[in-house]
Amino acid sequence: MKRKIKTLLLFLLIVFAGKAQEQLSISLFTDRDVYISGETLLLKVDVPATEKSGIVSIDLINQTGKKITGILKEIVNHEADGYIYLPDSLTSGCYLLRTSVKTSNIQTIKALYISNRFNGLPLTNSGLQPAGITPVKEVQNIGLQVKGIQNHYKTREKVHTDLQIPADLLENIDGNLLVNVSEIIPEFKTPEFTLNSNRQKSTLVDHEGIILEGTVTELRTAKPFKNALVYLSIPDSLPGFQYYITSDDGRFYFQIKNYYGKIPVVIQCYSRGQEQLLKIALTDQDSLKHLMPMFEQQSFPPDLRKKVERNADALTYRKVFNQQEITVQPSPVIRRDIYPFYGIPTNVVDPQLFIDLPNFTEISRELLPGVKFRAFNRIPTLQVLNSAQFNYFTDPPLVLFDGIPTRDLNFIKEMGSKDIDKIEICQNERFFGDLSFQGILAIYSTKADYSRIPATDNLIKLNLDVLQPQAVLNDLPSQEVNNPDLRQVLLWKPLLKPGQVIPIEFITSDIQGTFRMIVRGKTKDGSNFYKEQIFEVN
Repeated sequence: MKRKIKTLLLFLLIVFAGKAQEQLSISLFTDRDVYISGETLLLKVDVPATEKSGIVSIDLINQTGKKITGILKEIVNHEADGYIYLPDSLTSGCYLLRTSVKTSNIQTIKALYISNRFNGLPLTNSGLQPAGITPVKEVQNIGLQVKGIQNHYKTREKVHTDLQIPADLLENIDGNLLVNVSEIIPEFKTPEFTLNSNRQKSTLVDHEGIILEGTVTELRTAKPFKNALVYLSIPDSLPGFQYYITSDDGRFYFQIKNYYGKIPVVIQCYSRGQEQLLKIALTDQDSLKHLMPMFEQQSFPPDLRKKVERNADALTYRKVFNQQEITVQPSPVIRRDIYPFYGIPTNVVDPQLFIDLPNFTEISRELLPGVKFRAFNRIPTLQVLNSAQFNYFTDPPLVLFDGIPTRDLNFIKEMGSKDIDKIEICQNERFFGDLSFQGILAIYSTKADYSRIPATDNLIKLNLDVLQPQAVLNDLPSQEVNNPDLRQVLLWKPLLKPGQVIPIEFITSDIQGTFRMIVRGKTKDGSNFYKEQIFEVN
């Protein structure tokens, strides 16, 4: 009897653990299962309400776990939607779209098949697919109704339908709905599943922006270096600036928020006090690359090759005539400081308003009040006047080149008037957090090109992908009504507000085949529901 009770308790524990894991996982949806290299993949994620992270990472990886490309999306009201451009160079095969957050070990993965635009499907008429996985289950809600949609439509026909949501479901919906209409291959579906990694959860929660972390070590011994001063700079007309002082483990952390797209970032480190040779390294963000399912052979359905070839031709046509699939929305306007982090300068000088001067020695001597730039034994030095004491600071000032701190003055000594847009001078001690600077000299170049600053052991330069801006699916432009309409995705509404009756309209394209209208949503208990309607276009 006791053994039966223990067995029953163990069974219940497994069931509840499975349900808990299912509720804690991210839901991932894509507009299609099969793509051509060079196309745009549309996606949406629904995040559990208990998730504390504000950023979700979505990566396209191959069968070995290598990251091909990826995006970072801001989570708003437990959901996010975005897009991924599929590189033209991808070989035909199965790929995985993986979502993850720093605070969870559970990754949601969607399998995709991508065919190379130029080579098509392999001649073997088979490929690999994930094996040994448990697909995520979706529950079809029979109460949700799609009214007025027909079984057959002609090409270029306008479709009107109403989405009707019963009151009990409407009260229980959490967040927005996703409505997607796209061509499908009924015999070919790719699974969505979850994998549980054994990586250590991050104690840092990225509420508002991405987190960069790394380590400072002593160059000769490779041991973590304590009390290193680490700067993070974002070159701009109003440069971004952060600093971090390392502890015993030599680690540093920065959060970059309110930036979208791709931005230049410079991270560098210095010892405080006696000069030490240091090395800085960023932590590998892709700690999940070895978490992969098994793969097994699958046979392609008979119609797959023909449709893939047709879709490759359609994509080529759209590229030739520059028919864009999506329109990227302008990045949100984020109000930043109205002056740089070092405050309002004492003097601002534009060298181009004066006679052309060949180098910085001449510029400082002729145009910069309270700045002493000299070279002793070919080593340049710089001092700034302390206007409060009417003498020069004994310590060198903070020197900024396009917002990037630098202690090497050799690369600016040859800069002439044509190379410099403006120079800002602070002739007093300035404070930023725990840091104090005995004067500041900020040089802004005409080309805003920080490649003059060389990458070294203690300085890293990178173009960083930050938060992806929003995008919308394009309809066929009215001026192109006489051109072929080769859209496979007829409708993509990832943030549709729920209501009792929601009118839906779209126009079929010139693509003939099987299409699916699917509505997806999430209830307040974390479970997913959907409703689909299949129709033919011919």
